[in-house]
Amino acid sequence: MAICEATGSPVYIVHLSSRAALCAARRGRARGLPVFVETRPLYLYLTSQALSGPDGARLIGAPPLREPADVDALWAGLADGSVDTLGSDHAPWLLADKLDPAQDVTTARQGVADLETMLPMLFSAGVRTGRISLSRFVSLTSTNPARLFGLYPRKGTIAVGSDADLIVLDPDQRRTIDGRSMRSRAGYSAYDGAEVHGWPRYTVSRGEVVLEDGQVLAAPGRGRWLPMAGTART
Repeated sequence: MAICEATGSPVYIVHLSSRAALCAARRGRARGLPVFVETRPLYLYLTSQALSGPDGARLIGAPPLREPADVDALWAGLADGSVDTLGSDHAPWLLADKLDPAQDVTTARQGVADLETMLPMLFSAGVRTGRISLSRFVSLTSTNPARLFGLYPRKGTIAVGSDADLIVLDPDQRRTIDGRSMRSRAGYSAYDGAEVHGWPRYTVSRGEVVLEDGQVLAAPGRGRWLPMAGTART
């Protein structure tokens, strides 16, 4: 907040994990500072207790997992707009790499595979339970990132002239998360065994179906790099 105030530059806080940090961001915004907040899935579903098991190293991230009160605060922030975006921070370490006994607190491999589970878990634990609205789900995962990184309205909206980037999610599809069956190289998920209701069936990129019922149809090399065009308030 001090850097933001001194420079006048917008700040984008990644990996925000604690109630105290979210309160600080709220205070900055209340003073008119251009402060934007991202969190990631680990901090919405897991607490520090998960690190105490014999394989707790598989869940190490930076910052570390927090407490139940912090989880509740982040969900409240997702709902009221204090948290602007949810980022996967996808880090597909192999399980053997995460549990390598040669690692210590300074060298532990940070992060988990979270790309494939991010949307269905947010829908299941957020929209279906009433914690967040469907419109907040879209804002957090699409519209707000597009606005913040200068890609709106090319991205982040369904409109004439915008890229046809869409997902079709079945809200009733039930699935038990099993990292071994996913496309990530990690071979495990931090949420193995969790049951979710709602899973993307189709992904459309620039009008082309690139994923259909778990099958990737996209040709290698079809992605395009898009430069930022400035930062906007959400």
